[in-house]
Amino acid sequence: WFAADLARLGGLQEAAELLAAKSDWPRLYDRERLRNTKVPVAAAMYYDDMYVERRFSEETAELLGPRCRVWVTNEFQHSGIRDDGRRVLDTLIRMARDEVG
Repeated sequence: WFAADLARLGGLQEAAELLAAKSDWPRLYDRERLRNTKVPVAAAMYYDDMYVERRFSEETAELLGPRCRVWVTNEFQHSGIRDDGRRVLDTLIRMARDEVG
């Protein structure tokens, strides 16, 4: 449906439908490797993101454990980096360095 709604995707509709119908995708990531990571992580969670369900972001952050700092905001949609990349990245870097609460 998405390809049909966006004329710019034109000839990609058939490919999009084939990909959407595929059901044997491999796991995207290894949950056990991510569980309670020792690496500092900072993530932007866009509260009303139109592409990512918030509960999936919350579940991932919980899986990563206490080293994962999450900036929950509704100031941006899925395009936060494009809209104000400097602010988003500066905020996330400061969070990863424990420079902000």
